[in-house]
Amino acid sequence: MRPDLLHRRSLLALGAWATGFSPIAQAEPKVVKLCANAALGAPDSEATPYLMLRRLQDELPFLRLQVTPLPWNRCLQEAAQGRFDGVLSASHTPERAQTLRYPATAAGTLDDSKRMFQLGYALVRLRGAAAHWDGTHFTGTTPKAGDALGAERGFAIAQFARERGAHVEERSLMGNLLEGLRLRRVQGILVNQEFAAQLLAQPEWAGQLELGGPALAVRPYFLPLNSAWATREPALAETLWTAVERVRRTPAFAQAYSHSLSAGQRGDLKP
Repeated sequence: MRPDLLHRRSLLALGAWATGFSPIAQAEPKVVKLCANAALGAPDSEATPYLMLRRLQDELPFLRLQVTPLPWNRCLQEAAQGRFDGVLSASHTPERAQTLRYPATAAGTLDDSKRMFQLGYALVRLRGAAAHWDGTHFTGTTPKAGDALGAERGFAIAQFARERGAHVEERSLMGNLLEGLRLRRVQGILVNQEFAAQLLAQPEWAGQLELGGPALAVRPYFLPLNSAWATREPALAETLWTAVERVRRTPAFAQAYSHSLSAGQRGDLKP
């Protein structure tokens, strides 16, 4: 073989060894299995987590980010058990952190700079209902049938609201929440800001619903990974979280995020 070709091949092999990826591995992207809340809709929807996922895939062509929508509680449980490598879009709680790994700073604290975006909840109530959130405390709810608020089972917002004076009933699926609202079995529901904006913009609901106060429980959402998987793949975990930060900081994602949270009315909300 010509000496120059032999030298080039040696350099390529050395580069592949140093990066941990062989030419064969590069031709076959590594699959990272994620689950997501089925309430977000199909993976090709315009829900903010899926907007992030598609941009992440563009950033990381050597990976195949495979997502499976599931009921939220099941998604969290199966990711904790290792059936999935991670969860697309989850806030941090001490309970989840027992089995899921979140990005951390050098000091070991939660690294907010590696969040996917920040998102709060909204109290969407039947127009004229008594339920109200003043930014600190809930009023106007009781245990009486039809007087409680509805929340999706497994979401931390239910406990957050109870600790601040609300009576909350949990439902297994978003469809059950909307049905309860339609039938006036609850007087309001606690949903994320993005879904609230979409709901209030729908002609079917627009005349029946209103916000019952300011945003609540605004917190960062992350791409947490199964702890055992993150221990086996520490470099890949950091690569994923660094790419998340890079995507979040792009103007294109920031604009899409703002439009999604405001039903297209604003472009200045920051992820």
